[in-house]
Amino acid sequence: MEITSFTSLLRENESTLINLSQRNIRFVSNIHHGGYIDDPASVQGNAKWFSADDAKAVSSLINADFLTVYSFGVLIDLHKAVGLYRASNVPEDRRIESALLMSRVNFMGTDGIRGKVVADGKVVADGKEHSDCIKSFIQDIAFTPDLVRITSYSFAKICIDNGLVKSGDSVVIGNDGRDKAFDWVLNKAVCAGFSQAGLTVYDCGVVPTAIVPFMMLKKGIHAAAMLTASHNPSNQNGIKFFIDGKKLLPEGEFGDYVLSAYMYANRLLPQSKGQGAFAREVPDVLSQSNSFIKSVLPPNASEILKDTSIVLDNANGAFTELGHMVLKDLGISFVSVNEVPTGANINRHCGVAEIEGVEFFYAKDLSTHIPFVREIFSQGRTVDEGKVFGIALDGDGDRGFVLYYDKKNDRVAVIDGDKCGYTIANYLIERQKIDPKDHWFVSTIESDLMTAVAAQKQLGLHSKVVSVGDKWIGGFKDGKLLVGLEISGHLIVPLSVTTDAGVRTTLLSGIGLLTGLLSLVAIKEMNPTPQKIIEPFEPGFSKTFYTFFVDKTKFYRNSAVWNADRDIVASAIRNQIQGGILPKDTAVQFEDKEDPNVLYMTLRDSNGLLGCVFMRNSGTEDKTATYVKGKREIKEALLAVGKEVQAYHIREMKNKNRIELWYEAVIMKQLDSHIEMTLDDIMAVLKNDKSHDVNDRDLHGVIHALRKEGRINSWQFDGGIKISKA
Repeated sequence: MEITSFTSLLRENESTLINLSQRNIRFVSNIHHGGYIDDPASVQGNAKWFSADDAKAVSSLINADFLTVYSFGVLIDLHKAVGLYRASNVPEDRRIESALLMSRVNFMGTDGIRGKVVADGKVVADGKEHSDCIKSFIQDIAFTPDLVRITSYSFAKICIDNGLVKSGDSVVIGNDGRDKAFDWVLNKAVCAGFSQAGLTVYDCGVVPTAIVPFMMLKKGIHAAAMLTASHNPSNQNGIKFFIDGKKLLPEGEFGDYVLSAYMYANRLLPQSKGQGAFAREVPDVLSQSNSFIKSVLPPNASEILKDTSIVLDNANGAFTELGHMVLKDLGISFVSVNEVPTGANINRHCGVAEIEGVEFFYAKDLSTHIPFVREIFSQGRTVDEGKVFGIALDGDGDRGFVLYYDKKNDRVAVIDGDKCGYTIANYLIERQKIDPKDHWFVSTIESDLMTAVAAQKQLGLHSKVVSVGDKWIGGFKDGKLLVGLEISGHLIVPLSVTTDAGVRTTLLSGIGLLTGLLSLVAIKEMNPTPQKIIEPFEPGFSKTFYTFFVDKTKFYRNSAVWNADRDIVASAIRNQIQGGILPKDTAVQFEDKEDPNVLYMTLRDSNGLLGCVFMRNSGTEDKTATYVKGKREIKEALLAVGKEVQAYHIREMKNKNRIELWYEAVIMKQLDSHIEMTLDDIMAVLKNDKSHDVNDRDLHGVIHALRKEGRINSWQFDGGIKISKA
């Protein structure tokens, strides 16, 4: 659009824009490259995102009745909204509302905000080094100290502006330990952000995520933050926030959309002169946490588990010290691995992230298994059946898997979050005499489709399937929650907390070690057969196809990639029907979920649900995922669909700005001419190319991604890591 035309358009809508901005409802021309639509200094840059034909759409969106009743602050990408508005053919009111809702800017993911650590704060966007940490995050997911400070400051300001806290009040923080590799620069930035907003910071230090909301509830503190990237590789970090013990949801006065609007407004806020990163230490936090975890186990847990030997994988993360304390106090026999956290080695070839998606580890491949699994084989082969189990955690300790040594078949079975949750629910009903008719079993769309069905039919519980993220379980309000779970190992059982003031309240946060211990108590008490331990319910088929280092902005409702995915799935299903693999009357149906940016499709025939296929951007990692789930008899059809969508995503969604794509290209080219290579060999090749700076953390992140994409195999040997083409 010509600058004069654009200026005239702004003048026509000036009073509306002023009124909206007073309510913290702002428009940005284009979140990637533009600025506030009404910023006089950005007129030239903003005008280029619109054509003359967009003028009517721009005015319709700015003057929408919908915005006059919109209750909270928000930042809207006007270029995106115009595109969605013009592409829609629904009635005008719905057309406007949908375009505005889908164009709200949200920097948060499934579980807070995460990115790739740039510890020195030097960031480049549009080819230039600059100080706009938001622009660098959008373009290159740069997670800088400034971004952390501004995000923490913005969260604090929301809490203050809404009367939740006032200047001088306390905020609780914690971290998972990975920031140690960067000399704690990001933890200092969290403290600086909260201090700049006028809050008093109490630091729990290195603790599992759940300990932060536990301590805030116990101390009667209303706001908290955890610095963690959970299961992500060590070159990434993130921050998640809590209000009165619960994580933020997208909507509402403390929601992700409001926080994102505050962050954008504060993106250039300088740090206050003389403002330090001072924090007060929370006294006896590990001792209090140890006592709490033991208190929520059955009183006779030590007796129940006295003949059990546990191999504990700490993932070199937050549970290392606390996990030892709990197991020692319970008198449980255990061996601990991955227990020397340096920050740089968190989740590295260990923990839940390394084993998720695997059903069994077999003896024939023993030499290639990670040390944690090899230790389970070693211990299990020396004792009777049913005595050796593993508990695998992730970096921040909110996820937990149980591993079972099946002596008869000399294999190790992975008991994932679905199976642990079902087992615990069964135990609570059978042994703790919980009435299932009064309780709910909540799973997410990532879970095996059969999990919720089994909970309802076999256990008699009410069941509900919600969007990805344990925040949706923590925010469940339909009834009394018994167990909430994700297949990834997030598992929530309501836990009673008594505050220092003597008030009873409830913690709804996953504790990976507790998931493992409760599962083992349930198994020992109910004494199921080995097969029932491995399969507590009849499972369906489930597979996830990942694409890493993507431009997430390409995938949203009605985007080109979204619509292409729909077409690919529809075409692939037709091919499977024509090939006789799927029933002739199989139909694809689209469903809406809590997260509007999940493309969710079910497959049904005349007999009911066969399966589902859905796509979503990960809210925790730099990836897009395609999930296929359903009855085992349609496994081959589901695999064919998933592979086809993944191939398209790899072609179309990779972010060309990411250095990781260069790593990928070099690695895959080397594997074209080598059967296998060590990581030391790969690093030598990378360093020989002087055009890029390379480092160990990035390389391990790329190896993790290529393995998850199914493009390489990797395994440990005495001298390190080897890889080969898949």
